[in-house]
Amino acid sequence: MLDLANILFTVIYSITVPDNCQSCPTYEELNLIYPDNTNKAVSGEIIDNSRTAPNMKKDWRWYEQQGYSYVIYHDPPADIVYRSLHITIQPTLPPYKLANGVSTSLNMTDGTVIFGSDRYVGNNCGSASISSKVWVSLLGDTMNYMNNRCDGDSTIFNSNVTYNYSDNSLTADPWNEWKITLQKYVEKWINKILYPYESDLSDKEWNEELEKIKN
Repeated sequence: MLDLANILFTVIYSITVPDNCQSCPTYEELNLIYPDNTNKAVSGEIIDNSRTAPNMKKDWRWYEQQGYSYVIYHDPPADIVYRSLHITIQPTLPPYKLANGVSTSLNMTDGTVIFGSDRYVGNNCGSASISSKVWVSLLGDTMNYMNNRCDGDSTIFNSNVTYNYSDNSLTADPWNEWKITLQKYVEKWINKILYPYESDLSDKEWNEELEKIKN
């Protein structure tokens, strides 16, 4: 009888670096800290920052058969991306709306709103994007975080960033008029991010509002 408990499950971490990212590491640089441990004869090799075609179909099965506990796979093909914990190093990662109600409203008491920054994990903890400016410190943490099904105790990184969008102490006088106008614009901008389908202004109208503030 087959003992499923004794079958080794190989964890595959696949890492992609966009070709057009000037601030991202090359795969050669990435290899110095998080080395690719794939077998060149099986999965191809990295040449000129790009992987050659695998020499074996369904090459991921070979690593399971050989008893690998984990594989770090640089520049993975689509079928590896699909069945791995996939991380993309991005040149920039703009602030994004957080789930679970964290970013669903502005805090009118202290004039703040919370967004996520520098790391985004999605696809049921199967894929992630991290900012290139923090890749050295964040890549290993993200691999561990994803391997533990995004358990909050498995990461030391806090992606929450609090933005101050207004100063409630400002008084309505000529000296503060431009600040108040700017705050109103920022509040509208944040609301547009939080509620994109409820905004009553078009992109053109948003640009016109911004020009008013500049002038």
